[in-house]
Amino acid sequence: MAELEKRYPRESFTRKLERICKRLDEASTRTIAHKDFFNKAATSQVEITSLWVVGSYARGALTCGDLDLVLEYRLVEGPHPAPRRITKTFFGALPYVSYYFGKPESSTSGVVFPDVTPIWTEPGCDWRTAIDSIKPVTSAGRATRETDSIPLRPEQLYMEPERLQALAAQEKEGLLEWEFVEFTPADLEPVPLEEISHRDKKLLRIAPMMAKKSQVLIPAIIRLMKIHERFGIWESSDSYRIKLDCGATALHLGRPVLPYNAFDDEPTIMQYVLIPHISVKGPNGAWIIRRGPNHPDAQALANRHAFYLGSPGSPETIAYRDRSKTWSTEMLELFGAYEEAKDFADMLKEGNESWETEIRRAEGLELISLFALVDVVKIGDHQLAMTHAGAAYFERDKATMEEITAALPGIAQTSSEA
Repeated sequence: MAELEKRYPRESFTRKLERICKRLDEASTRTIAHKDFFNKAATSQVEITSLWVVGSYARGALTCGDLDLVLEYRLVEGPHPAPRRITKTFFGALPYVSYYFGKPESSTSGVVFPDVTPIWTEPGCDWRTAIDSIKPVTSAGRATRETDSIPLRPEQLYMEPERLQALAAQEKEGLLEWEFVEFTPADLEPVPLEEISHRDKKLLRIAPMMAKKSQVLIPAIIRLMKIHERFGIWESSDSYRIKLDCGATALHLGRPVLPYNAFDDEPTIMQYVLIPHISVKGPNGAWIIRRGPNHPDAQALANRHAFYLGSPGSPETIAYRDRSKTWSTEMLELFGAYEEAKDFADMLKEGNESWETEIRRAEGLELISLFALVDVVKIGDHQLAMTHAGAAYFERDKATMEEITAALPGIAQTSSEA
């Protein structure tokens, strides 16, 4: 994230820090109107007792990504307001200022700040001298953090610091891997009508129901998914249309979050794509998160394969209906050997000489992109439910990754491809 973060002159943050101190001199105790835990109107009194500046500004950096402040406060009366409500009441809306509550050695940031300068301690204190005591240092810059491998700013994500630290550790251990695809202005330009696929026309129909900031992302999403998701159709079960699914890809927009235990027994999700709304500061783009080489699923599927019928754009699926059922379910048949797939294709072609298909092969984590397309996957004598609809149809539980892996043939068992 350090390379993509936009930075601003130190002087612009000095002016903001001076404004904050003046506001505290005017009133270090303020009445805050807010909503309580039960979403009822409430009034509280809060006193701010101390303010420290930390981070790159405190080190004297000539340019900073933002102004990091630690505030200590005391609740005088009433229920606790939300932190953002406190800072807005005291200081108004100041862009690129990050507030943490507590003390520098233990704050809501989740990290211990090594560079700290106390600025404001009580009304009338000499905060100007405190600010002037931080001398600009040409060599000072942004400190390295254990979460630097994460390509987005914490403010762009709806995840607490401890969660981001855990993700960075998982990436380092090889349990997760990710890439960041930066959006250029050209990516956000409308896609020419003739270049929009039948699949993406459905996304365009969903778009008007999305918030305006999410709608801005649609052209970039279409271009992104053309490269990073071959199969599937667009769906959204989220009323705000900030969560979308396409094939084996789950997209979260706005101020996105990666679900806890992501990929934990998720045989139909190959990747999560987190896309914050476009901002001046950025970074603007898509954080694509996948299982890493040391993830148990990656290791379990590493020597598994299957053949299937279809084309590069779409595997052949079957609408399966049992006579005892009033509805059908979508099924994909996978084969352990090329010869088995060819025999099945020849059988389907009998009496329909115009019918054409290809025999294709998938292995490892690539198999998940096939599992995500259907309700049921058939592997030999195994009928494995991928969705709740498939489980209900066959009156069984959804298949676990362990059951799927056990049913798939190993690469050593592969017959030579004709």
